Amino acid sequence: MKRLLALLVLLALVATAQAPLGWQEIPGPDGTMCADGSPWKFYVAQGDPKKLVVDFQGGGACWNDATCSPSSSTFTRQVNPQELYLAQGIYNLASIANPFFGWTHVFVPYCTADIHWGNATVKYATATIEHKGAVNARAALDWTFKNVPAPEQVFVTGCSAGAYGAIMWAPYVMRQYPKAIVRQLGDAGLGVVSEAFVQTGFPNWKAEGAIPDWIPELAAARADASKIRQPDLYNAFAKTYPNNTFAQYSAATDTTQIFFYGLMKGETQPTQQTAAEWVQGALANITAIKSVSPNYFSFLAPTTQHCVIPRPELYILKVGDTTLLDWINKLVKTGRPGDVLPPR
Repeated sequence: MKRLLALLVLLALVATAQAPLGWQEIPGPDGTMCADGSPWKFYVAQGDPKKLVVDFQGGGACWNDATCSPSSSTFTRQVNPQELYLAQGIYNLASIANPFFGWTHVFVPYCTADIHWGNATVKYATATIEHKGAVNARAALDWTFKNVPAPEQVFVTGCSAGAYGAIMWAPYVMRQYPKAIVRQLGDAGLGVVSEAFVQTGFPNWKAEGAIPDWIPELAAARADASKIRQPDLYNAFAKTYPNNTFAQYSAATDTTQIFFYGLMKGETQPTQQTAAEWVQGALANITAIKSVSPNYFSFLAPTTQHCVIPRPELYILKVGDTTLLDWINKLVKTGRPGDVLPPR
């Protein structure tokens, strides 16, 4: 009943275009837009200017005629800050248990189907999609850098597609604020992709321009983004910024990540083999980062639920003797929260 009431309130607020309580709506500048060409905007909850959250929203993706068609339900086409209306997880601004209670919070909406990396207009068979995620992300960061000039602590995060935004744009934040303590946490985005997607789908987003041009290890990817894999980004960024911390959370058998991996293979419903491949690939990616980057940490939960930072489970999830809330608090305070794996 509580979830139904919350949904009804959310729908009412969206219908009347009322800004979420506690959040300032900021229109995007020229050049920013959503997948369907509609206006893009972002949101800020003002707090302590010395403590800053930069948060990238999730919302699916599309990369070919099937996933980008008007009938596709794999991505969000317009700005919809539902997390802010529901006010759960890190969006519960009134809870002193929130690790980011009282922080300034910049929320970067996602409506471009390109994991916040794209800069392209693509004509698919039945739809033209504005993959402008990188344009939108830069606009939000430009505003943030101007209006929050000297934070001492910064937390860069995002769930699902936002997890990829969090890792790609974290080094821009770290370069802008060299004196700040910066932590990055990707929620539910472990980077398991099919070769078919990398070769024929991913190039549609034209993500090369989002890749930092001051990191030598990524020069080849700047020329051809299809050469990049998620562990490459984490390892390059962790090496460049060894005093900052990078981290990931995920369900060990995340059904949404498995679903999208299946779509990349051409499956409308993932097979058991595909699910097993995803689990193997997720663990391999984590290992590939952990074996190289000592300032990287992971938390895997024995669940199937996609994303945790926008959910009430943020406050109650526990694996073994470690609660997720304690792990995140330690990540924020010390940068060394340790690794958490499901019990065998």
